[in-house]
Amino acid sequence: MTQTRAMRAINCQITNEDEIRNILDSCERCRLGFSENGMPYIVPMNYGYTYENGVITLFFHSSGEGRKVEIIKQNPVVCFEIDYDTKLNPDDNPDRHAVMWESLIGTGTAQIVTNLDEKRRMLGNMMRKFRGYNPHYRPTPLTESRVIDVLMIKLVLDEFKAKRVFHR
Repeated sequence: MTQTRAMRAINCQITNEDEIRNILDSCERCRLGFSENGMPYIVPMNYGYTYENGVITLFFHSSGEGRKVEIIKQNPVVCFEIDYDTKLNPDDNPDRHAVMWESLIGTGTAQIVTNLDEKRRMLGNMMRKFRGYNPHYRPTPLTESRVIDVLMIKLVLDEFKAKRVFHR
């Protein structure tokens, strides 16, 4: 991960790897931002991830055609955003209402994955994420014909920042 710009609200920055993993595990969707001919285009997608040696790789499944696939072929540089919020101390009095949220944002270069074994690993990782962690869960291996039909997009993050905000 490269840090090209310091976070303004440094007291909100999350740097602990376990806390960053918690954000990745807790969220269900990632918003991918693309640029097509200078115009922004954003898509919410389910995702899986790996976090190894300080490097986060996000991956997504998709059909083999469509706008995002065409954009990736023309301009694979993308940004992403993952977040969730928890409302705390809800009260009829808005002065007493508090909200905490956490997010992970950054950039990377999207790659279309063609290797069947890599696609199979990514899909298995996504299934484990969405089924909830169970050390005994051993999914039935996906058949080659099933894996061939799925387009997998890999995003190795060039930069990311995690943030926690508590507003009262």
